[in-house]
Amino acid sequence: MARVTLRLPDSLHKQLAAQAEAEGVSMNQYLVYALAQVSTAADIAAQQAKYEELTNRVPDDDAEADLRALLSSRAS
Repeated sequence: MARVTLRLPDSLHKQLAAQAEAEGVSMNQYLVYALAQVSTAADIAAQQAKYEELTNRVPDDDAEADLRALLSSRAS
């Protein structure tokens, strides 16, 4: 497991400590959880952007025909 040393303003440290205490976890656990949430949200946003890009490539009227052709090729 990796270790990170981080310098925080006192006000942010107090805020994070209070949030961790309210959740009933250590500050380390709280920070790992918060960072994982941000990372996951960024991954979801990237996936949504990629999905939008892909859906914009093919006009709706062609999409159904392309899907049927793909499915029929896999059934063979």
